[in-house]
Amino acid sequence: MRRRNPMLAYFLISIVAIIEIIAYLGGRILLFDWGKTGITGFYSVVYLTETCIVILLTILIPMLMRRKHSYVKSTYYSFQAIGIAMADLLPKLLFSLFVIISLIVQGAYVIFDKLIFHSAKNRLDLETLLIIGGLLGIFLLAAIIRGIIIGRFDFRVVRQALDFDNLPRAFEGLKIVQISDMHIGSFYNHHDRVQEAIELINELSPDLILFTGDMVNNTAEETKGWKEIFAGLRASMGKFSILGNHDYGDYIRWSSEEAKKKNLQELIDFERSAGFDIMLNENRIIERNGEKIAIIGVENWGNPPFARYGYLPDAMRGTEHLPFSILMSHDPSHWDEEVFGKTHIDLTLSGHTHGMQFGIIIGNWKWSPVQWRYERWGGLYRHNGQCLYVNRGLGHIGFPGRVGMLPEITLIELRRTNVR
Repeated sequence: MRRRNPMLAYFLISIVAIIEIIAYLGGRILLFDWGKTGITGFYSVVYLTETCIVILLTILIPMLMRRKHSYVKSTYYSFQAIGIAMADLLPKLLFSLFVIISLIVQGAYVIFDKLIFHSAKNRLDLETLLIIGGLLGIFLLAAIIRGIIIGRFDFRVVRQALDFDNLPRAFEGLKIVQISDMHIGSFYNHHDRVQEAIELINELSPDLILFTGDMVNNTAEETKGWKEIFAGLRASMGKFSILGNHDYGDYIRWSSEEAKKKNLQELIDFERSAGFDIMLNENRIIERNGEKIAIIGVENWGNPPFARYGYLPDAMRGTEHLPFSILMSHDPSHWDEEVFGKTHIDLTLSGHTHGMQFGIIIGNWKWSPVQWRYERWGGLYRHNGQCLYVNRGLGHIGFPGRVGMLPEITLIELRRTNVR
């Protein structure tokens, strides 16, 4: 069980208050620069009213939902409250940075006026700085709203061809669809939108479907009503899955340890009933035209604060003699810690990071704040013949949207090096 830290709450409240005050002052500065001092009172009322409404919504929505509705529904609407808060706060944070920069520059003008800048004609227009910050804040607001309304359902197929010297000839052209991080409770009643993703996957005609963990946010209750949809996933050589850190129910309070274990078993039963062969530190041997490869599935293995249930030696047992193996491990940090340079595993498939559901991808260049936490957080990483692919996730958690980092269906085609 996790105990809430009141000091963290106080710290966050203080940060929010500072951002609100700075953003408010930035607006007043612009009004004075434009000679609109007569409407500063109206501006103050509007700003305060908007801020109070957002604060009330983000507090009351989760509170009311917890009292009147199921865990799944209350969690879903709590995430909507997070979306409202982020749509309000992040643009103000961006604008506040420009306000701070403009005040620093203004202070530099006052202190070093003639020594550095020599002439007022050469001064940076501080009003322009605030306008740029305001426009960027508006752009960010629009991106967040789009991410909530459209982005989280904008499923994209990412195609990746991988060449290996040791791939058996029988597996040349093997098509693998990797999906990860469904967090199905976050979709709540959007069954039709998830069905769109299922149809996209089936249109790819995969040989294998590999699901790399986090079917739910916290409880097996989230899977009710979804069995038929996930059972509709089709792959000619099978569907395989593993558990992610959220699947164990570690992040909520349970009445007993038995209740927590029962919840995990219900989730495992759901995945099996939907046609997945779930691997718990196990492996499966896949045969095609007399040749074999291994699919290895390890339970969640992460760096603190994430739990380590996985035990790779058990999962690999009996695969050492095979020419090619694929590992499914939810957390990409596992690759550096126990896989790369330490095992014979050729391809590792992970998820977990979501690309933080926020970032930028332009061609081969990508950026997300999550890279400050994970060195390998999205896409392909290859060293000395071993590969890691990190899927950015199909679902979402917390923030109910995706900005830049769109929900991903990965189609991986295996090839033999230099095969013509």
